[in-house]
Amino acid sequence: MKKLLIAAVAALMSASSLASIALSGKYTGTLNDSGVYTQDLTTTLVGASAHGAVTVTLDKDFAVDDMFVESTIGGIKFKLGEVDDVTSVGASTTIGPITVGVNQVSGGATTFDASGTFAGVTVASTDITSDARATTASYSLAGVALSLEHAKVGTAHQVEVQASRHIGGTTTIDGTTGGFTVSVDHNQNVDNDAFEDGSWGGSVATDVGGLGTVTAHGHKTSADVKSYGLSVTSGIFTGAWDKT
Repeated sequence: MKKLLIAAVAALMSASSLASIALSGKYTGTLNDSGVYTQDLTTTLVGASAHGAVTVTLDKDFAVDDMFVESTIGGIKFKLGEVDDVTSVGASTTIGPITVGVNQVSGGATTFDASGTFAGVTVASTDITSDARATTASYSLAGVALSLEHAKVGTAHQVEVQASRHIGGTTTIDGTTGGFTVSVDHNQNVDNDAFEDGSWGGSVATDVGGLGTVTAHGHKTSADVKSYGLSVTSGIFTGAWDKT
């Protein structure tokens, strides 16, 4: 796999002497109610040409988190390399409103994915041949964005729900300015990246001129454990305060 990745990178970067290089980053500093400050920095380097792109992501210790190549050949998009510490080879293509893909994990199983938009509802399913597949559906109605995710773990069905709406503000061809966004979620953990049975959460975010995006959030578990937070994001920088 590493030899294949190196060969693909070499072919891609040598294919065009006019390859573009983009460097970006994200810094987050968090202060909790005990006065403990933690920080995280993610740096991403993307080299692109007419034939595809190479992406490398480094953590705050400059260890490689992601390193992969993407290229499209004959209408099929290939992605080879390491993503979230998992090395795999993937291929996907779009047929009408449906995108289908196959992914082979190095030394592991082959999975099949599918996604598409039907009557305004966007549906995506990963590992569709497995009983434990995860399926996500999203839809916007009257300014409210709704998202539902279902996964089966053993005999249990896990369902996560999230809804958000932007209130106020002015919308032009350049986007929406002013107002604030309200979000509510159910059965998600405090980071909104995993299932947590019986929990509730929510946030309110607004752009403050000269400061950035200010977000206040709260979360409550089924055991009545409450947490609160306030964050300010400006460009690549995010400062946050958390209390549990």
